[in-house]
Amino acid sequence: MARITVLGAGLVGALVATELSEDHYIKVIDPDREALVRVTQLAPAVELHDARFDSPAQLADCDLALNCLPGSVGHAALRRIIAAGVDCVDISFTAEDPRTLDAAAREAGVTIVPDAGIAPGFSNLLAAELAAQALVRLEIFVGGLPLRREPPWEYAAPFSPIDVVAEYERPARLKRAGRDVAEPALSGCHPFRLPPGLVSALPDGTALEAFLTDGLRSLLVLPVPEMAEFTLRYPGHAARFAALRDSGALAGERREATLATLFRAWRLEPGEAEFTHLQVLGTFADGSQRGWLVHDNGADGWSSMARTTGLTACAFARELLAGTIAGPGVVMPEACARALPAVREYLQSRGVTVERVA
Repeated sequence: MARITVLGAGLVGALVATELSEDHYIKVIDPDREALVRVTQLAPAVELHDARFDSPAQLADCDLALNCLPGSVGHAALRRIIAAGVDCVDISFTAEDPRTLDAAAREAGVTIVPDAGIAPGFSNLLAAELAAQALVRLEIFVGGLPLRREPPWEYAAPFSPIDVVAEYERPARLKRAGRDVAEPALSGCHPFRLPPGLVSALPDGTALEAFLTDGLRSLLVLPVPEMAEFTLRYPGHAARFAALRDSGALAGERREATLATLFRAWRLEPGEAEFTHLQVLGTFADGSQRGWLVHDNGADGWSSMARTTGLTACAFARELLAGTIAGPGVVMPEACARALPAVREYLQSRGVTVERVA
């Protein structure tokens, strides 16, 4: 039984704490008392700390940390985790490149697995498996969406909404003709159809849109000449946000009020029906395509995004504790090839669909 500290008791952190409490001693640190109460209702044995994570000393006697904090504070938290000399699985998805902390992690003798959610994270494992087969193009499509299609956004944020906005504003890095390039987020918008039979409440072949976002990150080092990641939404979402951004509503003094309005409109109600869909597709020189499909509709009161992100993080944590992931240093998910079968089987055992597609 390991001593694990979960930083953040939000939608994903609560699931991680609950899931891992079945086999380990869990401590949760979060200044939000209501969030901590929700965790203790689900996992009464979890130790709760009503505080911000601002000191390495808070990880005393800890074997592993799960960084489930928002991306805006995730990188600073990683620095403190390394200073504490504690291994970490991180889903905070920071704007900063976690690989810049590799030297510090090695010096401290700790192993850090960043970007360890559904995408990036599980998508990296699947992409690396495909890239080993001499691809000419790699495309990742991922999104979490409510079944409720309420205008104008037809969207509800299944995780920290400020991180959604950051995803929409940060330039998307991709690869073209073997070269790293950047395009504006929300560009490259094109139709995407859900495979039939996955979401019973939606008509088969429901149309979505796919647009560029900055999700490839460390995957850009893979030897694939054409690479891109696309976020999935209902049609028209990207154009509406681009118009909002271009109007100046997210600049200067107007930004705070605009974000508050967006976050109210994007609220995912407790227990609301929604789904998460991921496809990682590789194209080969002969034009054929093969890849992976991951899908979840939520279960047991947990949203699909909490499940697919949190369960992936738990699977990485299990493999790190088992010694399958070798350190020290910052080990990106695509470098954890040995963990792929166990991560896939863990997700499948919890009811997440993971299957090959041709």
